[in-house]
Amino acid sequence: MRVVGVPVYRAVFFIRRIVGRLHLPGKQKIMFLFTNRYAIHGLVILIVMATSTMSVRAETLRSEEFGKQSMLYRMATGAEVETVQVVRADGAVSKPTKYLGSAAVSVQPNIDFDFFGEDYVATTVGGTAIMAPTISEASESVAPRSEVVAYTVQEGDTMSTIAELHDISLTTLLWANDLSVRSIIRPGDELRIMPVDGVEHTVKSGDTVLAIARKYSADASQVVSFNTLADAGDLRIGEVLIIPGGVRQAAAPVVRTNAIARIFAPPKGSTSSTAAPSGSGMIWPADLRVITQYFGWSHTGLDIDCHYTNDNYAADDGIVQFSGWKGGYGLTVEVNHGNGVVTRYAHAARNYVSIGQSISRGQPVALCGTTGRSTGTHLHFEVISNGQFKNPLSYIN
Repeated sequence: MRVVGVPVYRAVFFIRRIVGRLHLPGKQKIMFLFTNRYAIHGLVILIVMATSTMSVRAETLRSEEFGKQSMLYRMATGAEVETVQVVRADGAVSKPTKYLGSAAVSVQPNIDFDFFGEDYVATTVGGTAIMAPTISEASESVAPRSEVVAYTVQEGDTMSTIAELHDISLTTLLWANDLSVRSIIRPGDELRIMPVDGVEHTVKSGDTVLAIARKYSADASQVVSFNTLADAGDLRIGEVLIIPGGVRQAAAPVVRTNAIARIFAPPKGSTSSTAAPSGSGMIWPADLRVITQYFGWSHTGLDIDCHYTNDNYAADDGIVQFSGWKGGYGLTVEVNHGNGVVTRYAHAARNYVSIGQSISRGQPVALCGTTGRSTGTHLHFEVISNGQFKNPLSYIN
């Protein structure tokens, strides 16, 4: 034990003490880094090595030209040092390039501009950006017209798209060609295109400019100006005038009575509190026949009760001239029936038809809803004749 055991015990105890110093408890490891003398020695060695490295690298920057390009050197010495930057361009710098698939030409002279030795001027904006001229594909002139022109119907054309193409209303197109909403156009047909919205009038004996303007609800001065008349009396019989803004008078509503009504109708000349029903042959535009608000001076249409399961129907044959969102009306459909008569179906939940579509009486045009400025699901139904709101009950049965 004295020869072997005691030396072994001492060696184990010594090793255990050294290892214990290295593996301190977790809370003392951070403090050990700052209190261990070997750590301090290592930090000093690192500082010496970093300083030596920086000194060696600084030797390569020592020259007579060092710092002369800096602003501090100029301020201290007052010397003006001219700096010359050399830019090397390999190849032609005025070569056209492409950006997003389109040709982009530089401002510098280029062979693309040199046609037969002609001079050219590159107009620039902001120094280097070329001002691109407005270039468009060949198309019909959009200059204001003063005369009626002919248009040949193309494949896929509708009366609505033709009117939009020439910036006139559908009603004007129908009037100029004596068409109705039931008319059919085919490729190859020729249509008369008015220069502006309005109507044509052939001067007859006894006509005056004032009388013609009143007939079509137009302005007499505009009639004189547009037709370049010398004065209001410069009219010739047979002359065709264009009436800007003129409207044809709608046909009077057709009075429909049945045999029983005729039997019990009051005699002519007598008065009665009950008037004979009148209308223009339009059908009821909704499933329900419950009126929630009548036509009046503060209400431009008729409100008819309906639910989300009900449809709104076209009151008569026509062409859709509008289908979409219309302010307080919400989702709206407008149907042009010709002769200046338009019906409007508002507050729909969904529209079934599109602009230019020809529809028939009783065809569903929209789903009942409450979009726009509305309180509860209902159909707001309007009848507009020559731009004026009419009582729908005078047109529908």
